[in-house]
Amino acid sequence: MKTIWILICSVLLVACGQERAASEPDMARAAAPMAKMAADSVLGGAEQSMTELSEPTAGQQQARKYIALRHHLNVELPANTLQAGFDAALKHCEALSCQVLSANFNKETPYNPPSASLSVRLPPRNVEVFLSGLEKSGDIIQHARDAEDKTNQVVDADARIKNLTELRDRLRQMLGDKSAKFKDIIDVERELANTQSQLDSIMSIRKVLSLETDLVAVNIDFSAKQGITEQGFFSPVARALKDAGRVMMESLAALITFVMSALPWLIIGIPLLLLIVKLWKKVKVKLLRNDRN
Repeated sequence: MKTIWILICSVLLVACGQERAASEPDMARAAAPMAKMAADSVLGGAEQSMTELSEPTAGQQQARKYIALRHHLNVELPANTLQAGFDAALKHCEALSCQVLSANFNKETPYNPPSASLSVRLPPRNVEVFLSGLEKSGDIIQHARDAEDKTNQVVDADARIKNLTELRDRLRQMLGDKSAKFKDIIDVERELANTQSQLDSIMSIRKVLSLETDLVAVNIDFSAKQGITEQGFFSPVARALKDAGRVMMESLAALITFVMSALPWLIIGIPLLLLIVKLWKKVKVKLLRNDRN
């Protein structure tokens, strides 16, 4: 029988906020009393939910806004204290019950100064305390703030969770009917599994939205202060000297690579060339003798 399948399809369409005309009137007239009662119950609940969404009350119009706040900072410290400043910021963040998303530290190399980056999420009440600690450890040379309104996404996720939860509960009630046929029970179980999967997915999205709106994201880039020769009058000369040394070493490395790659051919080619010259001399001598005779 396809009666229960038609019922489930209509329930799903109403729960998702869609309206679709019935295409099989004969099957609809053949629905069982139990199926009609369940459909009426679902349709009534869904229509009420759609009415509430389409005609929001004054309380809903003044509902809370869900805003995702983010801070982007660039902190400058002396090269020899950058590691200590980075570790201090990380410890201070952990003491303020933050969530560390990423923490990277790049050591100093002959051509690059040390650097670090830190990405965390903090409760709103602890953001100012954390930023004050950063000001004590180094110079904040850049501080950018941005906000993104997530209200529509949150409201949509909450509505879908509510509708899918009601649909799941009604499907579970249908499974408890002992008079239902085996095929109908299988169809209901299949739709129940699909509904539960959608519900789990949207709840995961809602958790991510909660993290973005309930906590404040703070992204920090730690950079080393430039020395006197790097930021003064002679900084172009200092950079040119460094570049000249690097270019000379790169050229020497290229020469060594070329010699080492050509060495096997030289070992084989030089003896072969000498042998060819020796044979040519012998052939030339024979030709001269033949000409004289």
